[in-house]
Amino acid sequence: MAAHFDLAALDMLVAVAETGGFTAASARLGRTQSAISVRIQDLESQLGQKLLERSRRGVTPTDAGERLIGHARRLLAVEREALAELGGEATAGRLRIGIPDDYVDAYLRPLIARFAAEHPRVELELRCDLSKNIEPLLAAGEFDLAVVTQDPQRPRGEVLRREPLIWVAARGHRPELQEALPLALFSDGCRARPRILAALDAAGKAHRLVFSSSHTSGVLSAVEAGFCVTAITESAIPPGLRRLGAAEDLPPLFEMSVGLIIGPQPSAAALRFAQALREEMAAPRLAA
Repeated sequence: MAAHFDLAALDMLVAVAETGGFTAASARLGRTQSAISVRIQDLESQLGQKLLERSRRGVTPTDAGERLIGHARRLLAVEREALAELGGEATAGRLRIGIPDDYVDAYLRPLIARFAAEHPRVELELRCDLSKNIEPLLAAGEFDLAVVTQDPQRPRGEVLRREPLIWVAARGHRPELQEALPLALFSDGCRARPRILAALDAAGKAHRLVFSSSHTSGVLSAVEAGFCVTAITESAIPPGLRRLGAAEDLPPLFEMSVGLIIGPQPSAAALRFAQALREEMAAPRLAA
């Protein structure tokens, strides 16, 4: 086995995993598909393990590929930070972040204050939207990095955290006792919404949509008013809500994968924020 990794090959492997295929990775890196394929094959030969699987859903990492990609991201981040520091690039400028608003309070609020104090020359620009809308905007260059709820069919980026989805309702109200469960959900385009409805259908649980919003505050306001229930990620549950489950005849739900996607030519500020975000989201959360 060779004593050192080819960092360019690792960069190609990460690009293929994050974009879902060789065509998109080629466009992102400005390299031919064949060149990328050859370099990744060299990595596979070096390690004696297959790193990528091709299917009709696209190209996905194998278990060995996932493990290597985790190491690769850290190695590439160190390389870019060293180049930025030794090349005289200051950690300054504007850092544009796209994120669904239900993750802001749970993860970014303490991180933003700390990062701003440590990097006073960086201007943070935060834009909240649905993950489905954020990903193409990142690809178009409107964000430097993004935190998204991954599409289970075509996941993008590295997994920061897996969050269980929990049924909740207001204290002092029992909307779950209605014959047809009254629901407040995120607007069309939310990646959890069709899966929540499918879980209710599969369980034969009658339901009706009574409120929808593109923002967490809107959904939670409706639930707190007492006339409906919703399902949100565990870290986003306010202390004033009560959790529901099998005792209320509600079906078990699923986990959402929270992903980090970094733009193709990240600044030193983007890389440092990404690392701080990894550390913040890896920390255990106290139950609400």
